[in-house]
Amino acid sequence: MSLTFFCGIALTATFAGSAVVSWILLILGRFKTSWIMPEREGDRPDKGKKWFILQSFGLLFAALIVYLRTLQLHDDHLDNVMENLIYAVSGMLLVRAVGEFKVMGLFRTENNGTYSRLDKNVYTPMAWLMFLLSLVLL
Repeated sequence: MSLTFFCGIALTATFAGSAVVSWILLILGRFKTSWIMPEREGDRPDKGKKWFILQSFGLLFAALIVYLRTLQLHDDHLDNVMENLIYAVSGMLLVRAVGEFKVMGLFRTENNGTYSRLDKNVYTPMAWLMFLLSLVLL
């Protein structure tokens, strides 16, 4: 098994697994807005639910793109469209990992709250790992 195939399957599983966990949290009613965005005083409890759903569909779409690219590379078939889509996925992961310098990413300035702790300990390291795995598929 090649490194490309292993990285592609690992990245596909990570994207798909994240989407499945999102849906499980929604179905079980355990969703909290602070898991997806910073909460402000007076926010509705379900403020981020629509974004959470949209994010899960994006994760599934990214998993499909990565899976198709992995199969292409495994069969030594090159396709410019899939390569460009992988550049887009990789770029989005890099942007997510670096962040926007306030509430998310490597250079965030806000460190208080549930979302900041999750971002620091889970989301940003996961985005960096996924970005590195995506580089192998380019």
